[in-house]
Amino acid sequence: MSTPLRPLAVTAIAAACALGGLPARAQAPERLQTVEIKAARTRLLPYKELFYPMAKAVQKSLAGRVALAVQLRAAKAGVRTDDLALWLEGGGESLPVRPGEHGLYIVPVEDRIAERDGSFSINKHPGELRTNLVLVPTLPPDAWTIGEVRRLLHDVHATLDPLVPWHHRFLMWAFTRRLGVSVCSLSPGAQVDVVDGERVLARYPTSEPARNHANAPVFCHRFTGNEDFDPRARLVLPEDAQVLLI
Repeated sequence: MSTPLRPLAVTAIAAACALGGLPARAQAPERLQTVEIKAARTRLLPYKELFYPMAKAVQKSLAGRVALAVQLRAAKAGVRTDDLALWLEGGGESLPVRPGEHGLYIVPVEDRIAERDGSFSINKHPGELRTNLVLVPTLPPDAWTIGEVRRLLHDVHATLDPLVPWHHRFLMWAFTRRLGVSVCSLSPGAQVDVVDGERVLARYPTSEPARNHANAPVFCHRFTGNEDFDPRARLVLPEDAQVLLI
């Protein structure tokens, strides 16, 4: 990065595994268009050294299963976040990055801007915001199997671990070694079924309290990938399911 990376931005990669996510239907955005930006903005985070290589690796190895997103939250009381605007800028280009559900900004893969020492800019003072990188599962609800859970957890490690600066790898490992796929609902009485055809192999309540990316309470059941089921066993999710990497 053109400026030293703030530790929070790196540890947030691991925090992405400990925070909530978007519903499994979330999709990466279409290519952004260049626009003229007249609103006041300040440099928030550099792009080339961490955000770009991670987003590109996720796109190459995890596309259709995971997206990489930026989460912005108020760092102190009284800071408004309902008027946030985020841009990716570099080499004379300004690309607006639109928020999705829960206010997450999917990290775009822009080769030209990465080559031109690009950065994220925002219409706030950087000290007013807490920044995290978040991994968002994007598999459709009917595509989840025990095998997909295992492959996803393995592939996340294989894809991202080599990209984390060496001096942050222990911290990254400390978080991601406990990484699991949590199926969450707004209701503590919802259920996740593990089925083989028409046969129900197990039924788990969403009973573990957690919070999603909007900081709203949800209730989850967490799969570690070590469950003793055939990899072809399907997960039947609640109607309001949010699948989170926690």
